[in-house]
Amino acid sequence: MVRGALRPGSKFLGRMELFSQGEFQLIRREGRELDTATEVSVISHNQMLRTEFRAFAGAGLFTEWLLTVINYGNEPSGPVYRLVEQVFGLLEAGAPAWPVICGSVVRLLQLSGHGFSTDVCVACGTGVEGAVCWSHSSGGVVCGKCGEAGFPVKSGIISFLSRAGNSSLESLARVRLWPGGYIQCHSLLKEYVQVHLERRLLLKSEKVMKEILDAGH
Repeated sequence: MVRGALRPGSKFLGRMELFSQGEFQLIRREGRELDTATEVSVISHNQMLRTEFRAFAGAGLFTEWLLTVINYGNEPSGPVYRLVEQVFGLLEAGAPAWPVICGSVVRLLQLSGHGFSTDVCVACGTGVEGAVCWSHSSGGVVCGKCGEAGFPVKSGIISFLSRAGNSSLESLARVRLWPGGYIQCHSLLKEYVQVHLERRLLLKSEKVMKEILDAGH
């Protein structure tokens, strides 16, 4: 938040836009909750994120996840910053939003300490293959012997979540699931986070993303 940024003649006008990337010079004054911005230069406008509705909706949904999962403050976080750069860069370049969003949410959960297991049963520690169950409260997949602790999840979703934790977002953007697969994946992640954060998530951009998909665009 920069006070006066939109005033006519402001030196910040045109240099601060939604989803744009900039370099700021700040002054921190003792006893003030907010820093004072004195200079700003544009690194990337990310114009596509504001003019193409699919990219805009995807960037909005990722930002809502970011503000929900990550505890932000005055301390810098290089990994989070680089993840934001990667997500916005891919959406700016026209990458499909759903795989990028689902993959980036997995990364956000890892960075926030809320990661989950996709390859080893969280109940007994044995490796899992084929059909598995999932337990939100336990933190991931459970094997057939421990399946009573969870509910069935399609193997394609588990495979994607496993790949999301170890592969680049660029490669995830090329992964195709069945119609509605990414909606199911996103719903699983949302339910998982609600259990671990112990509160309901209100992601306004999620509705827009689903409406775009339902409209066939």
